[in-house]
Amino acid sequence: MANVGVVLAGGVGNRFGDTIPKQFHLIKGKMIIEYTLQSLVRAESVDEIYIAITPGYENFGKILNEMYPKVTKIIKGGRTRTESIYNSALEIKNSNVSKVVFIDAVRPFVKPVVFNDFFKLLDQYDVIKFCSEIVDYIALTEEKFIKRIQNRQNIRLCKAPVGYRANILNTIINNIESQKILNFESDLELVLSHFPHVKIYAYESTEINIKITYKEDLILAEKLLDF
Repeated sequence: MANVGVVLAGGVGNRFGDTIPKQFHLIKGKMIIEYTLQSLVRAESVDEIYIAITPGYENFGKILNEMYPKVTKIIKGGRTRTESIYNSALEIKNSNVSKVVFIDAVRPFVKPVVFNDFFKLLDQYDVIKFCSEIVDYIALTEEKFIKRIQNRQNIRLCKAPVGYRANILNTIINNIESQKILNFESDLELVLSHFPHVKIYAYESTEINIKITYKEDLILAEKLLDF
C-alpha cells in the first residue's frame, strides 16, 4: 500500500499580483513549489507525489515530473483548495494508496519530519491537521468594533498539511456530489458537518510554516532560506 503526498498548486495568485501563479515564482533560483517538493522527496515515508495544478499551467507539471522522479501524477486543480482535494481523492479511488497528505505548494518550510509524523499518525487516526497554539488575543468584531475577547485556550490556528486515510477520502467522494464542494471553505468543514464520527487529530507544532501569499512574503522567505 502506498503513501502519497499531494502538492496543491491550483491557485492563480490573485493576491500575489504577478503574471504567473505564485507557486512558480523563483526564490534563489528555484520555484517556490520546488522547496515543497524537495521536502516531500526527502521524507522517506512518501512513496509517490501527485501535483494538482491549475488548468493551463500543466507545462510546469511536466517540467517538475522530469526533475523529480517521485512525481508520478499531474492532477487537474480545482477552483478552490477543497475542490483540488476532492479531485485528488477521485484519482486515488480504487488504487493501492492507503494514506494521503496534502500540502500547499506555497508552504516551502514544512520539514520532512512533519510528513513522516503524519503518515505514522495515520496508522492511529482518520485525519491529521497541522495546528499551532494562538499566542495573541482573538477578538470578535461587529461593524469594525471589537465586541468580545474569545478564550483562546481551546482554539488553534490550522494550516496545511492535512492527512487522510484513503478510506475517508473514498467516503467523501462517494457521499458528496462534486458541485457541492464549493459550498465549503475548507475540507475539514466538510468532514465535520457530514461525517461527525470521523476523528480529526490536531498535530500541534511550533515549526516554521509560513504560507507565501503576498510579494512581501518573499523577503521573509529568502531570509529564512539563508538559515
